[in-house]
Amino acid sequence: MAFKTSLASVMGVLLVIAGLAMLLVVFAQAFKEAQQFTLNLQVEGGLVDILTENSRLLIEMLVKVAFLAVALAAGSIVLGRGVDALKGCPEKR
Repeated sequence: MAFKTSLASVMGVLLVIAGLAMLLVVFAQAFKEAQQFTLNLQVEGGLVDILTENSRLLIEMLVKVAFLAVALAAGSIVLGRGVDALKGCPEKR
């Protein structure tokens, strides 16, 4: 008995695998960053001096969080599209 696969089911499975892989990469990256995180703030001087000295660290943290948020959103969308493609398949599973 031959197993019939449609293009939609193959694409659905591939999208689910790709979405899960993207989410796992985001989780691994976030976990690695959390393990390596150290906070070395300079608190000497006035408010302007403190903000000037620590702005590099704050901007770097913001960029990392933004990257992880975009990657998480993209992985979630790809995973959702894969599930939608699998739901739309006419074959019984």
